Amino acid sequence: MKQLMRAAVAAALLLGGPAARAETGELHLGVQFGLIYLPVTLAAEQGLIEKRAKALGIDGLKVTLDRFSGSTAVIDAVMSGNIQLGAYGLPGLLIAWDKTQGHQDVRGLGAIGITAFVVVTNKPGIKSLKDFTDQNRIALPATNSPQAIILKMAAAKLYGPDKYSHFDTMMVALPHPDAANALLSGQIDGYVSTPPFQQMVLRDKRIHEVARSREFTGGQDATGVILGGNKKFADDNPKLTQAVYLGLEDAMAFIHAHTAEAAGIYIASEKSKLPKQDVETMLTDGSTTFDIRPHGLKQFADFMFKIGMLKQAPKDWKDTFFPVAYQKGGD
Repeated sequence: MKQLMRAAVAAALLLGGPAARAETGELHLGVQFGLIYLPVTLAAEQGLIEKRAKALGIDGLKVTLDRFSGSTAVIDAVMSGNIQLGAYGLPGLLIAWDKTQGHQDVRGLGAIGITAFVVVTNKPGIKSLKDFTDQNRIALPATNSPQAIILKMAAAKLYGPDKYSHFDTMMVALPHPDAANALLSGQIDGYVSTPPFQQMVLRDKRIHEVARSREFTGGQDATGVILGGNKKFADDNPKLTQAVYLGLEDAMAFIHAHTAEAAGIYIASEKSKLPKQDVETMLTDGSTTFDIRPHGLKQFADFMFKIGMLKQAPKDWKDTFFPVAYQKGGD
């Protein structure tokens, strides 16, 4: 037996060492509902990741897109291993990065898009954020979502640095479709909206805009959503990680070059009742910009650290991302 083992080892050495561990042949991606997730949808449903994976030597890859109704559910699915990569809101990624260092080590793989968050209301008397009171309710996806951090930034700017929690009691966590319906039916008073729900509710004459996120972020919109996962997945699947990154880039290029077709894919994927022309307009009106580079991450991280939402702030955006993303840059 020992002679056989020695012979096997010798043969492996002659062949250049033991065979490399095969990368996974099945990939589950988690997203929520909304136009900003379109690059992930396209990359998964149009075979863009499989195409890139095959070029890198991974044959027979199966990619599945799983939909969730909130960022907490996405994070839980990644942590439990039910999905390998999930689309996090920027603050959600930072919180996961902060809490998992030294064990699961959650990082970003690639940014998905920059979103113009718009606060809207159905109350004629509310003309600015300062008009909201404790009696009002403002919907957003989660209390650690980009929308929630924007409201905290707004409170710090409007009322002073130590008053960042001014709007906290008004926040109601609702998935975007539910938030839009609740606003239109009068169940809530405000909504920190994103496309396409932003444009949908503003068509109603009872709804008007109150504020935009860039008013509180130095005049620039930040990355809204980032695709991420744990370090073990990236370490065990370097080629697949690269394939996902390149597949996202391909999807963003597809949206730019084939906007009408991309709009149709979005409508079919989310079973949306929006007219195709409306979705095409949303993809080109500047409310969403698809960019694989993270923007505004350091600004969000520093603010979240200052108010105690993070135990530590990254020194650089690269601290929170896998190396595959470094070459494109970010901030």
